[in-house]
Order: sequence, then C-alpha cells, then structure tokens
Amino acid sequence: MADGGLQGEAVKPLILKKKIKIPAGAHGGAWKVAYADFVTAMMAFFLLLWLLNATTEEQMTGLSNYFAPPAPSSSEDQGIGEALSGMVATMDGAMRSASSPPTTSIAIPSYGSEDLGQETGEQRQSEEMTEINLGDATAERQEQEMLDDAMAKLKQSIQEDPLVRDLQDSIMFDLTDDGLMIQLLDYQKREMFEPGTATMTRRAVRLLALISGILVDLPNDIAITGHTNAGAQPGATPTYGNWELSSDRAATSRDWMASNGFPPGRLVRVEGKADSDLLDKRNPEDERNRRISLLLLREHKPAPKRPAADPTRTPSPNQPGGTSAPSSAPAAAPARDPGGLAPPPLPPLPPS
Repeated sequence: MADGGLQGEAVKPLILKKKIKIPAGAHGGAWKVAYADFVTAMMAFFLLLWLLNATTEEQMTGLSNYFAPPAPSSSEDQGIGEALSGMVATMDGAMRSASSPPTTSIAIPSYGSEDLGQETGEQRQSEEMTEINLGDATAERQEQEMLDDAMAKLKQSIQEDPLVRDLQDSIMFDLTDDGLMIQLLDYQKREMFEPGTATMTRRAVRLLALISGILVDLPNDIAITGHTNAGAQPGATPTYGNWELSSDRAATSRDWMASNGFPPGRLVRVEGKADSDLLDKRNPEDERNRRISLLLLREHKPAPKRPAADPTRTPSPNQPGGTSAPSSAPAAAPARDPGGLAPPPLPPLPPS
C-alpha cells in the first residue's frame, strides 16, 4: 500500500541553475574628454580674472563701448540745448539690437554763427594751420624733455665724478626761455681763470670737459658769454679793462672746446659783458659775478604768454566791442575833383 501510494504521486523534475559571469569590456575615454573640458574652462576662468584685475576702468569702459556703443534714448522730446531742441537722434525703421542700439549723426545747424564769427573778426584756422601748430607744440615739448634730460645727466655726472664733485658749488643750471643756461663761476677762492688773465685753471678745464662731453650729443647751438665783477681786475690798464677781459675769457673757452672735439659750427656766439649783467646785484664785487655762461640755445622757443584781459578796462572805440564816441572835430576836406574844379564847401559844424 505504501509503495502503491508513492508510485501514484507525480515526481517533480530536478532543475539545476548555472550562473555564467561575463567579464566587462574595457572602459572608454569619455571621462578624459570631460576632464579636459573642465581644466580648459578653469584656465579660461582664471585668465579672465587676471585680465579683469590688470585692466583699468577706462579700458573696460572703452571695451564696453566698442561692443555695445551707447545710444540716446528714443523719447520724442529729446534735444540737446537750443540748437537740437525737439530733434531726436534715433530714426524709425532702423534695425535695433539689445546689445548695440543704433545711432545716427545729425548735423548741428549753425544759425549763421560762421558769418557772425567773420563779421566780429574771429579768425578760424584751416586744417593745415592746425596741423602746423600741433607739430610746433610737439617739437617744443620734445625739446623741453631733451633739455631736462641733459640737465639731469650733468648733475648726475658731477655727483659721480670724484674729480669735480667738490666743484658742484661752482656750477649753476637754469632753464630759461632761450635754453639751458650753464654757468661756471668763482666760489670760495676757487677761480675758473687766473686772476686778471684769460688763462683757464684746472678746475675750469675739468668742468668744461665734463659739460662738453654731454652737450656734444645734442643738436642745439651754444652761445658763450664772459662776465666779471665790478671794480678793476688785477693787471687792468686803461686799454684793457673788464670788457676786454670778459671777451677774452669767453673766446678762450670757445677755443678750448673747439680744439677738444666740439663741433666749431655749433659755437655760434661769443661775447663779453664785463659787469653789466651781475649774478649778485646786491654785491657787485662778489666773486661769483666772475663767471662763464654757456647757453644751449632752443631751436623752438615757446610762444609768448598773452597778458590776461582786465575786466575793469573799457575797450577803446577802435577795438572790437567798443563804441565810437561822437566827435566834435570837423570832417576832413573832400578830395579835389579830377577835372580841376574846386571841391564843394565843407558841411557846417554841429551846434554845441
């Protein structure tokens, strides 16, 4: 019975499951591309920060105006002053952009201002004259910078040269309208020339050699002037006084420079002024009045300054803006007729 019962039941099949592990394939390089993009973006970001830190506000404003130029508003009541009152600078139908609004140019009416300027004597310069004036101003500025640089080099050379360092009190520099003035003067018993003669001392030779070595590289001409102090010099005679002595000392300085390599053609003027141009006018006999002046002449002299107008002064009748005062003088006689007839009588005088 038991066996029969077992045989009547269905036998379930035995199922075996096997898991097969398939190895994963090799990974691609997509992450490398993403990482490279990230590094590039960070480098661009830090470069932008550096450029913003190194750029001034004026440059950033210029860049902003270049890519998005400013434009006036499109209000219908726009106007600038009375000349453009009610005139709008934008035009209907123009292509508009949010980044760069359109702009147009409008000729400002003169309303006869050109003719008015000609009637009142206002001088209007042409473009050529404007360019010439700008060129002259540039040349004057460049020459001024050159003279400043020459004076700085001379002062530095005196400080660095041990042979003339102790003579720095015997040399003076001054920038004038005529040029750079360099003066070699007697100071504290240190003479530039032997007393009463035109013979240069070793001090004068050292200073003149230093100055010539710097001025020889400049294109400007040089004027040399000799000076003396007041009173008779040692060895003076009735025929050889301060005028002759100052002229000879200037000529000696010129000859020494020309014989030691300085272009003679640039030494354009040599003169003696005796004691007519004192350095210390309060002490005419002071030793510093005995000196030699070397003037590095300007090629472009600055324009003279015009005096400021006095607002309290009344313009004369002949000047613009003045009114002609009534004259009580009789009128000029009329010219004689070409045919030889007598001129008509003069008009009567106005009643007083």
